[in-house]
Amino acid sequence: MEENSMKRKYMIIVLMAGALELTGCSQGTSNSAKNGTTGSENTIISESDIAILDTEDMFTERDRDTEYDESECTAISLSDEETKCDSDGVKMDGQTVTITEGGTYLLTGSLSNGSVVVDTDKTEKVQLILENVSIINEEGAGICVEQADKVFITLADGSTNKIVSNSFTGNEDTNIDGAIFSREDLTLNGSGTLKITSAAHGIVSKDDLVLTGGVYQIQSEKQGLSGKESVRIADETFTITSGTDAIHSEDTDEDTKGFVYITGGVLTLAAGGDGISSSYVVQADGGSFDISTSSTETDTSTKGIKAQKYVILKDGTYQLATADDGIHCNGNVYVCGGTYSINSGDDGIHADDQTVVLDGKIDITNCYEGIEGQSVTIQDGTIKIVSSDDGLNAAGGNDQSSMGRPGENTFQEDSDAYIDILGGTIEIDAKGDGIDSNGDFSVSGGVIYVSGPGDDGNGALDYDGTATITGGTVVAAGMSGMAQNFGSDSTQGTMLINLDTDQSGEITLKDTDGTVLVSYTPVRDFNSVVISCEELEEGAAYTLTTGLESEKIYDEQPGLFRRAEHAGTGTGRPKNGRSEWATVIGYAENQGKGAALKTAYSFLYREILKIGGVSLLSFGIGYTLYGLQH
Repeated sequence: MEENSMKRKYMIIVLMAGALELTGCSQGTSNSAKNGTTGSENTIISESDIAILDTEDMFTERDRDTEYDESECTAISLSDEETKCDSDGVKMDGQTVTITEGGTYLLTGSLSNGSVVVDTDKTEKVQLILENVSIINEEGAGICVEQADKVFITLADGSTNKIVSNSFTGNEDTNIDGAIFSREDLTLNGSGTLKITSAAHGIVSKDDLVLTGGVYQIQSEKQGLSGKESVRIADETFTITSGTDAIHSEDTDEDTKGFVYITGGVLTLAAGGDGISSSYVVQADGGSFDISTSSTETDTSTKGIKAQKYVILKDGTYQLATADDGIHCNGNVYVCGGTYSINSGDDGIHADDQTVVLDGKIDITNCYEGIEGQSVTIQDGTIKIVSSDDGLNAAGGNDQSSMGRPGENTFQEDSDAYIDILGGTIEIDAKGDGIDSNGDFSVSGGVIYVSGPGDDGNGALDYDGTATITGGTVVAAGMSGMAQNFGSDSTQGTMLINLDTDQSGEITLKDTDGTVLVSYTPVRDFNSVVISCEELEEGAAYTLTTGLESEKIYDEQPGLFRRAEHAGTGTGRPKNGRSEWATVIGYAENQGKGAALKTAYSFLYREILKIGGVSLLSFGIGYTLYGLQH
């Protein structure tokens, strides 16, 4: 026997008609319609189906226009001693400069304790061009817009500008709380640099905040960018360090306002609260995001990207390191494309309602639960998940994993939870359940590899409703204590193999020609494997290889059976232990994980040939297997 000590364990598996049925032999239907949008006959969702925001008019030509004729500008030379301006539309009161008429103003110079105020007729537009401007205000905003139709702040090419607000004492009545503060629509553009230091917020608009150009370095004790109705970012470079949210939009007056829209740019956000937060929608069509969040306060939300109703990520590159969820929505999350690296203190991607992945490359390197929602739909993409609990989770009720932080995960207990996988490549390393649905679970395409838990308290596959497979490839390895297979409505063959001893190393399934049908190496020991692929056929023979150090095992006497000593209802386990397993002839209904068979018409036990002290355990497929899962 020593000469065989380094050989793998080989199992010859015969799919026997009658005694061992393929789950897919009987025709069944796929999931019924779920929540109106997914799960119905493998419904394909397109980006046009989730067009929540009208993005055509997000940025006007004037928002993007940075051209100006210096000779036609009104020049303002800021100075502690005497600010100079020849226009009657500019008033000076000490170090407070007030613009009262519309037009284009070119600002230079500095104020050591002053401000520039815009207060014009409601119909007027004002453009402020900052060319190496420095404004410090010890008790308020450096630039304040009290009234206008709209204000544009242009950062002159090659310029470096600085706004500092050291405190906001005495501003409780005016609600001025930003180094740049505007009660009206505010646009910032240009190609220069703006550095902001604020004892409260960085840039605030009580209407729309639009940024279409420039380089921004913001340090704020509260929010970095804040727009009540919206924050819109086209193509800028941001470095924001904030005490609360880095980018924030919230409108409690209108349901369709309070959104964040980003179409490009480079954003490096270090937030004591959320990285990007919206009371309505966060949508990113592109851009490069490096977001980190941290807070020792458990009453602080510290999510990477968060919205109340929709998160829509169409493209971009995302590096997320967060104390709470990486991506979170109290409504629906749609990942349409992009590249994601997520290190999360809680969930990688979470939605209280639907989480839908249309495409993208998602690498969740650390999390509590990987991708979670009331429902989870994956159409395409490349997904890798390393989780301390579930990899994919369709949940019901309250999820306590948020550690009591605001935005704690809450699900509708009476709605249908489901996981629907239509395509993509998914690899899961989960210490809890690999794939966990509190409702139904369906697979119609894609390639799925699961390294499940190393204990019997969870399973590689876990579902409370029905599980069907109609296409794709699945290899799910874990422990047998809670193991589940796909159900009888499946149209593709599936097998569950419970092993006599814990194994490690590569799993391969070959047909009689030696062709490898599946190959996967779990990251932990396992003694239970679910395999399904389109090549499985009833009555065919296959060779399953597991383990690193064992001998070849041949079932040389197929059909060696003896009648059970305790036929009828029960666990399906023979009295002499796990070296023999029951196969059900006829229909048997599963009553849930760990439950006895509700009905079993007759049992046969297949006696397994033992060689070298290692037992090859028989297996069933689909419902014939439910009695073996105890």
